Amino acid sequence: MICKIGFSPLRIAISCLSFLIAAPAFAFASDSQQLAPGQIANIVCPDASESYALYLPSTYPASKKWPVIYLFDPGGRGRRPVELYRDLAEKYGFILAGSNNSRNFGSEIAKDLKAIWDDTHARLALDERRTYTSGFSGGARVAGAMATSCVQCQIAGVIAHGAGYPSGKPTGVDKLLYFFAVGNRDFNWPEVMNIRYEREEQGLPYRAHIFDGPHQWAPADVMEDAITWLMLKSMQSGDQPRDQAFVDRLFQRRQAEASEAQAANDALRQLGALRSLASDFSSFKDVSEFSRKLTELKQSGSFKTALKSEREQISEQFALVGEIGPKIRTYSDGSESDPAALRTEILQGMGRLNDQAQHDKNETKRQVASRAFTDLWISGIEGGQQELESRHFDKAEACFELMSQVRKDPWPVLLLADTHAAAGNKKQAIKDLQEAVRLGLNDATVIESDPSLQLLKGDPGFQKLLEGLAHN
Repeated sequence: MICKIGFSPLRIAISCLSFLIAAPAFAFASDSQQLAPGQIANIVCPDASESYALYLPSTYPASKKWPVIYLFDPGGRGRRPVELYRDLAEKYGFILAGSNNSRNFGSEIAKDLKAIWDDTHARLALDERRTYTSGFSGGARVAGAMATSCVQCQIAGVIAHGAGYPSGKPTGVDKLLYFFAVGNRDFNWPEVMNIRYEREEQGLPYRAHIFDGPHQWAPADVMEDAITWLMLKSMQSGDQPRDQAFVDRLFQRRQAEASEAQAANDALRQLGALRSLASDFSSFKDVSEFSRKLTELKQSGSFKTALKSEREQISEQFALVGEIGPKIRTYSDGSESDPAALRTEILQGMGRLNDQAQHDKNETKRQVASRAFTDLWISGIEGGQQELESRHFDKAEACFELMSQVRKDPWPVLLLADTHAAAGNKKQAIKDLQEAVRLGLNDATVIESDPSLQLLKGDPGFQKLLEGLAHN
């Protein structure tokens, strides 16, 4: 009965990938059968085990160099973010490349990154001054690790969705452009808010966008904020020609944001808008007025009250997690004399927390409870993933089964299928997959691309399940 809580390689993250990416020694290549501007293509690297989803703007020619965003999904679903943001890539002229191999608890992350880097640089005309990384959750940490660990890559900026730095504060983050996108119900919200506070205090380049939502890839409008901010900083540094009309539009948008935040008495959002006006437009406009307003805001009572409230929310979330987390750890190490009673206690405690997240009359308390509940749930699942990676199948099964009872969601049930398949119990793995589909798993590619389920491909029950999904 084991679920490790409180430790995850991707929460502590990747301290150093220790990979070196050398520039390819061959010229840009073209592949008319695979490169289809205006469409999403699946590109297989020379090492056939590595692939990525690629989107080229419809106007893509090899006669100029293009900015690129490397995208990392924690489940290795490279097509997912490419589909989410393809319209933005088309609108602003960016190439998108989403890794199909880099995933949480993957054992060959350095190999995955080198494969996508080498292949895109051999195949495409890329602007080495406008190369960016982006990722969600554990993928955000991979994106940050790639930017900070690979000096040769010269990554210009990182767009982190639902997570902060790769590990603590790694070397190389100070001057790196960092855009943070996080939902107000995201369990990693405290981490991102603490980083925002640190970067603000130290005067480091950043922009943070808090949206209404849980732990997820940010909505397209938030990603557009990220892309336009990186474009503005690129114009400010001289890496991209200045587009005055673009600058003026963004300046007006940021002014409106500051005015709306002030009218709503949202001091922290006002801080972000004024910080951007004072620093991001300093090469294009007279920003002395905004610098003054920023200083005044930081000294105001409304700002100090808002900051105090934010600190209190973070402390309350940690306290809620602290009430249940030790019980899960005790259940995990098998030292409890009555594990069944402890299991019931955990389920009841998580149930109460989830009820508060759904029904508390105070919106802030609902958000805090939601973040704490998800924090514990994700921790339990990640603990199971660690055990599965170590081939401790009984322990992994216990983690996933408990978390599947905490919240009716296909993810832990899919991981139960992974566990049973890896342990050789194909019959139970098929039953798990059927249950995952019943709970809402409707994407056949998630199942087909799952490395742990490859042993099931010849099973008639597995094929029948995939055929059923294809007809949905």
